[in-house]
Amino acid sequence: MADEAIPSISSGVVGSRFVSQSDIEAARTRREEQWKAAYARLGQEPPPPPQEDAYDGRSLAEKLAANRAAKQEEWEEKTKLANQFRALEEDEIMFLDSVRERQEIEERERKVRDGEELKSFREAVAAKVVVKSPPPVSTPESVSAAAPKITPVPVKKPPKVSLKGVIVKKKPKTASEAKAQRVDHEDASPDPKRRKVGLRS
Repeated sequence: MADEAIPSISSGVVGSRFVSQSDIEAARTRREEQWKAAYARLGQEPPPPPQEDAYDGRSLAEKLAANRAAKQEEWEEKTKLANQFRALEEDEIMFLDSVRERQEIEERERKVRDGEELKSFREAVAAKVVVKSPPPVSTPESVSAAAPKITPVPVKKPPKVSLKGVIVKKKPKTASEAKAQRVDHEDASPDPKRRKVGLRS
């Protein structure tokens, strides 16, 4: 009674579009037989049939997420820092060693050249000094007399020509300095217009 209440799948619109697994298998075997017969007529051996993927029950979102994760791992592996460098080959090592040795030789030669030039320059400067001022012939009396008379040469200050437009500010005087200067000024020269007024007795 329950079977009569359920409508048949083969009846109706849905039933006309439904294909069973047995129908798919029959169509696949028929297609393989046709391929084999066609190759037999040509006298060739048919290629091996392509392997169909096993049924994967995962949803499309899960498959895409797995593919994305696999691609991300592959990209990270490719761009890892360790993969960006490779070991040097034997000929590269030999070339770099020869370049380094050549640079060291050039550096040594340059230092020797510079040392010789510096030595010759010092000798030339020393020879000029000796030629300009021959050593004075001195007697024992003049040596003892000349030694204490050495006086330092005062350093001349250049004129202040280059300081045009500069304003010089005077330091403000403290109260005690101003008072001392005023007292000195009064004592030094009395003003003729001013008289000293005193008590006459």
